[in-house]
Amino acid sequence: MALPMLPHPHLIVLRSAATVVLSCLIAQAGWAAAVLGGEAQFARNHEVGAWVTLAATVGSALLYVLLRTSAGAVNVALAVVLAGAVVAQFTLGHTGQRALHIFLGVLVAMLGTALTSWTYRHALPEDPGA
Repeated sequence: MALPMLPHPHLIVLRSAATVVLSCLIAQAGWAAAVLGGEAQFARNHEVGAWVTLAATVGSALLYVLLRTSAGAVNVALAVVLAGAVVAQFTLGHTGQRALHIFLGVLVAMLGTALTSWTYRHALPEDPGA
């Protein structure tokens, strides 16, 4: 029995980036839930996680733009929109707009899930010269 072929290295990088971003988003939701549930000691984790999530998301969007030919238009658009939403989310958190911050957090989680799903389903475009 032969082992399955690994995907193209670009797809491995893109899928890894999407997975890291989604993991950050889920962690942030967990820290937020703990704080909202009365565990105020986890607020610092959420604050530090915001910086990590911001860096991961913006870095991921840059990766998608750099590998745009391999990523495809939908994935690039999702990655860039997600990065913009996380910047807005970060700003809302720092300005104390709690209700909007929570609402946008749900949308950000949905965008992160969509990006991950689309990235894992994506195949490289066929090479017309081959």
